[in-house]
Amino acid sequence: MRKSPQPHRRELLQQETPACDKLVGRASETNARRSRMKRNILAYLALILTSSLALGQSPTTSRSEPFPRFTLSAGRTDADGFPTSGARLCLLGKPDRCYEMPSHTSGGAGKVTYEFGLEPRSERLQLAGGGSWVFFAATFSGGGSGTLTRLAVLRYESKSGKIVNLLPFEAVTNVSDRAMWMVPEASAYPVLVDADFIWGEGETHFDSHFYDISAWKFDAAIDKFVKALSYQTPKKYRGGDDSPIRVLAAERGEIIRRLSSK
Repeated sequence: MRKSPQPHRRELLQQETPACDKLVGRASETNARRSRMKRNILAYLALILTSSLALGQSPTTSRSEPFPRFTLSAGRTDADGFPTSGARLCLLGKPDRCYEMPSHTSGGAGKVTYEFGLEPRSERLQLAGGGSWVFFAATFSGGGSGTLTRLAVLRYESKSGKIVNLLPFEAVTNVSDRAMWMVPEASAYPVLVDADFIWGEGETHFDSHFYDISAWKFDAAIDKFVKALSYQTPKKYRGGDDSPIRVLAAERGEIIRRLSSK
C-alpha cells in the first residue's frame, strides 16, 4: 500500500501562517484598544487636575487646618517711637511659636529699610473646604504724614509647628483701601484686593486721586498667592481726609468681572 506523501515542512508553515496571522492580528487589535483606553483615561484625569488648578483649588485640603488662637504685639521702637522690629503674631500660650512681620529694603540709590512694627491687625479667614488662615497687617511710620502697611496671609502647619506667609511682598500706603473677598466664580480661596493712590502732580495726600487696583489669588500649584490683575481706575476717588476711602466698593463689579475672565 502506497503511503500518502507527507507534506513538506514549507507547506506546513504556509498552512499555519494564516491562522497565526489572525491570532497575532487579534492580539494587536486588543493591545491597541487597551492603549487607546489608557491614553483616554490619563487625558481625562489630566483635564480634571488642570481645571482644578486653574480655579485655584487644591487636589488635597490636608494643609488647610484651623489656625490656632493667637495674640498680637507691636514691635520694638526707638526713643522717638519709630519701629526697630516687626510686629508679631504668636500662638496663644506658645510665645516661641510666632510670626514676625519681616522688614523690607527698597531698591535704588537711596535705600530705605522699613520695619513694620506698629498697629498690628488681623482677620481670620474661613476656608470653603474647612480650616482657616489669618490675614495679618502691620505698619511702618517715619514720622511724616504717610505710612506704609505690609500685608500677609498666614497658614499654620501643625506637623512642623511653623506659621507660613503665603503672600509675596505687598504693602499699601495710608491712602488706600484693602479687603479679603470670597469670589467663588474666580477662586475657591479668599482673594486679596487693594487700591492704593497714585500721587498726581500738584496733589496732596488727601486730595482726590486715581488708584491702582490689585488682586491676589492663591495658586495651589505653587502654594502661594500670585497677582491676578492690576489696573488703574478710570476716575478719581477721595483721599480720605474727611471721609473713609471707599474705592473697592465702587470698583467691585469691575474687579469681579476681570477676575472671572482670567
